[in-house]
Amino acid sequence: MNKINLLYLVSTLKKSGPLNIIFGIASGLDKERFNIIILSLSRAKSESMYTDFEGIKCEIIELKNSRLKGVFKNKEKVMSVVRNRNIDLVHSHGLRADMINGSLTGVARMTTIHNFPDEDYILKYGKVKGRIISLKHRKAISKIETRISCSHYIKEKFYEDYGLNTYCIQNGVNINTFSNKSIHSVESLRKNLSLPIEKKIFLVSGSLIKRKDPVTILKAFRLSQVEDIMLIFIGSGNMEDELKRNFQDSRIEFKGIVHDVKDYLDASDNFISASYSEGLPNSVLEALSAGLPLILSDIPSHSEIVGKNYPLLFRPGDPLDLAQKMKILLSDQFSHSLLRNKEQLFQKFDSDRMAGQYQTKYLEQCQLTEI
Repeated sequence: MNKINLLYLVSTLKKSGPLNIIFGIASGLDKERFNIIILSLSRAKSESMYTDFEGIKCEIIELKNSRLKGVFKNKEKVMSVVRNRNIDLVHSHGLRADMINGSLTGVARMTTIHNFPDEDYILKYGKVKGRIISLKHRKAISKIETRISCSHYIKEKFYEDYGLNTYCIQNGVNINTFSNKSIHSVESLRKNLSLPIEKKIFLVSGSLIKRKDPVTILKAFRLSQVEDIMLIFIGSGNMEDELKRNFQDSRIEFKGIVHDVKDYLDASDNFISASYSEGLPNSVLEALSAGLPLILSDIPSHSEIVGKNYPLLFRPGDPLDLAQKMKILLSDQFSHSLLRNKEQLFQKFDSDRMAGQYQTKYLEQCQLTEI
């Protein structure tokens, strides 16, 4: 039986939600059936997952062109790798990778769609530039024969708004990693992380960008007027300096990029996500796996995880509604019922389940069958 030569095509190896998904898929694939190559179009300047992929026996190729030079040279270099390594399937993730993958010939092609372009890019770049980038991305996606949506919401939106059929494989995380509590006590973890022992900690994990709406969380924190709580942000982004200036409070800490997300999850009491738009967010799946009560903006990708009747969904962009949900969560009467069916939830969003579904699609795409 010949192995499948599988090429993951990405923008960079910088740690991100899509890279974590690729890592989860690649970790779960049958290495007797797949040779895995990770090809990044640019070199990561920080937070590279190079050694992570090396640790699961992936070959890594990083192109050295700048983004500008890459516009003219990357397609040729990617095609050269495809020919020289006898690649059977190119699986791309993200705008730059999809645009190249959509133009390749003579190889099977697949993409995973991690966002809804009209929402994500308009929030990031504004209406005019955002719509132009959105149009480019969905044109590239339309040229790739196998299209995977990371959530049912993305699948439905691509069909309803763009007329494009996709197959849904929901994102997953390594449940064992996040559900197993640290061997250290919460008290010792908080001491190690310089966090107060006596306060209830609300954790926010993700980029500090408009789409994630950290401003609503900060306003809600002020409105809650509860003294014995603390708000911790982990992650960075273009709003970081502005937020630090405008929301100075000894009970609010911006930790920036951290390498011990699990420790922060284990040391925290609750988790908040205020996003306006998501695919199927890893940060929420990780917090769910860690057993944290979740307060989430009422958007389709969040309700796809917790259910439409989850009591701690709040109106997006509404700090007063979020503040009220925070008070409900802290009340003595609140019962965290989300994890009553935790085994079913964990199985649904487990990375092994996700990897198995991708493996099936890879075999179908390459016209192979299980033996």
